[in-house]
Amino acid sequence: MQPRAPSEPPTLDERALPLADARLVVIATSAGGLNAVGRVLAALPVDFPAAIAVVQHRGLQHPELLLELLGKWTALPVRHARSGEPLEAGVVYVCPPGMHMTAEHCVRLSGTPRINFVRPSADLMLRSAARTYGDRSVGVVLSGTGRDGAIGCLAIAQAGGTVIVQEASSCEFPGMPQAAAHLAAPGLVLPPEQIGEVLLQLVTGRPVPRRRDPHPAPARTRVLLVDDHPILRDGLRRLLEAEPDMEVIGEAEDGRAAVRLTIELVPDVVVMDISMPLLDGFEATRQIMEYDPTTRVVVLSAHADVEAKVEILGAGASAYLSKQSAFSELARAIRLAMTDPTDTSGPSGPSGPADRAVIEP
Repeated sequence: MQPRAPSEPPTLDERALPLADARLVVIATSAGGLNAVGRVLAALPVDFPAAIAVVQHRGLQHPELLLELLGKWTALPVRHARSGEPLEAGVVYVCPPGMHMTAEHCVRLSGTPRINFVRPSADLMLRSAARTYGDRSVGVVLSGTGRDGAIGCLAIAQAGGTVIVQEASSCEFPGMPQAAAHLAAPGLVLPPEQIGEVLLQLVTGRPVPRRRDPHPAPARTRVLLVDDHPILRDGLRRLLEAEPDMEVIGEAEDGRAAVRLTIELVPDVVVMDISMPLLDGFEATRQIMEYDPTTRVVVLSAHADVEAKVEILGAGASAYLSKQSAFSELARAIRLAMTDPTDTSGPSGPSGPADRAVIEP
């Protein structure tokens, strides 16, 4: 490329390339996150030396309202992102409703299909920030339901960037930050009023104290129990609560509730019955795997025929065992399902139905 004369302005593509020392902060939130975002922005000075991208799940009505509300919290300029524009330090770029946003050298907006039922996708934006900005990227996950943002935060952490999640006790809905904390193991867990000051320390190179437990307890597997018989659920709950590495975070009596609670509670493992009212275990498993293929489904059923086993494993279940062997084998089946939590290839990939666990009585 020929050098440009000093008076010649840069092209749009050249302006869109991030500077070597440019930083990007991505804030992801959903339900209950408006005040949290506002409190984070309120702590930032007008000369904040990084661009800020906000991805919030919201409806299509009143698209300018979020800009107006956030503008009341901060002196920083707040505007909707426009596809193709470079990201400037000290500007808050809000993803327009109904669009995906990425930061691949500049802002990119897309109306492509929803990812895990949401558009915009925080995971998509965070992953793009990790690819483009690497260790100069910061991911912040605030109040919200579901687990959007968790996979993106993992990408930020793997790229050498920093992940901050809102402290659960300060969240209206802790699902999103808890999912990010569980998957990305962030070093910073803070209430929103402290996040802004920490962001300033991070982007200006000042040391940030890490809130770490010097003797952290090992992570426990989060289990959702799904069965239409309350007596059986009670027995299974008592069984799993006696295991030091497991916790029961919820119960559902039908497949429809199982799907809803999976989205809300973000379990690691769903223990699933097959024959249930409203939505059976086959379809509930399919919907759960469509929403998040990292969820492990352990099927516990009285069905003993081969066809049922093949169908449920083909739907994405990680393990199958009969109810006759439940009380002796369930904990082992859950641990077996969690042995490779990074494998999300699904039934058509390397770990298809033929390779999954069938534990006989």
